[in-house]
Formats: sequence, structure tokens, C-alpha cells
Amino acid sequence: METTRKDLLKPYYVELIYKTSIKSTDRIRINDPDGVYLLAKEILKDRMEHHEEVYLILLNQASKVLGVALVSRGSVNKTVVDIKIIFQHVILSNSSRIILFHNHPSGNCKPSKADDELTKNITQLSSLAGIDFIDHLIVSDDDYYSYSNECRCDVLKPQSMINNLSPFLEKEEIILSNPL
Repeated sequence: METTRKDLLKPYYVELIYKTSIKSTDRIRINDPDGVYLLAKEILKDRMEHHEEVYLILLNQASKVLGVALVSRGSVNKTVVDIKIIFQHVILSNSSRIILFHNHPSGNCKPSKADDELTKNITQLSSLAGIDFIDHLIVSDDDYYSYSNECRCDVLKPQSMINNLSPFLEKEEIILSNPL
């Protein structure tokens, strides 16, 4: 069948769907990097030392989990993360806050330059979109590295960190001092 010019001009539609069967009251709340680490270990299980996987935790304004999305799967020492894929999930779920985590199969949780660059890029785009990117964890079987715990404001700048508060506070818990 040959495609005609008229066929090329027909509109095509993209449908985005987010479905959940979990009630808001039943959702778990992420309170700190330790909670992220426990969730990461549960998700990665026996794949922790096999290959890199990158996950996005989608949160509502109260830091309750809307969902967890696998955004990249790679080799034993690297993976490619497409920021467009991350923000497809963010927009689809109508998330207010996000956390990224990935494993280092080597067991060394020290961030690479690529990890820093990814964190910086997501921070910049999140800021433009009004999304609070509150942490990026690098995990192994025995330990984790948290950008927010390490106060890496050079690459991760959630609104609450800018005001010297924990990025895991609910937005309603953040009270800024009145300059007057």
C-alpha cells in the first residue's frame, strides 16, 4: 500500500494513560534517603550486582509514592538515560516531586561525572517544569550515596535545600522566614 500526501497530513493521536488501583491513604511515604534505599533494595534484589538499572520514584506533594518507573537498563558499568523518558513519566503521573536511584554493580557508590551531569540536567529541567527533584541515590548491596545527604547543591538544588531544609519535608511543612 502506497502512502499518499493526503495520508501524511491526517492527524494522529497519542494517548497517555496513568491508572492506579491504590488509594491515596494506602500509599507509602518516602521520608528520607534510608526509605529510598530500602525501596531500591526491594526493587533491585538479585540484580544489584548484575547490571545498572535506573529508576524514578514519582511522588505527590505529600511525598507519597504514585509509582516507580524503570527508565534505563544498561551494562555492568554504564547505562544511558534519556531525560525525555523521565519526564514522560513525571508528566503522565502528574508528580510534584521525584527521586532518582540507580545501582553501581561494582559496589562503589561514589558518583561518576556522568552521574553528576545527569543529576544536574534533571535538576535544571525539573526547575523549569515546577517539579521538586529531591534526591538521587546511587545504591549497592551494602551502602548508598545520597546527593541530598551529601549536600551536593552544585548539582542537586531542590527548593527546600536552597532554604537549608530537608528536601524530604512536605511543601506545607516548609515555612520560610518573613524578611520584614
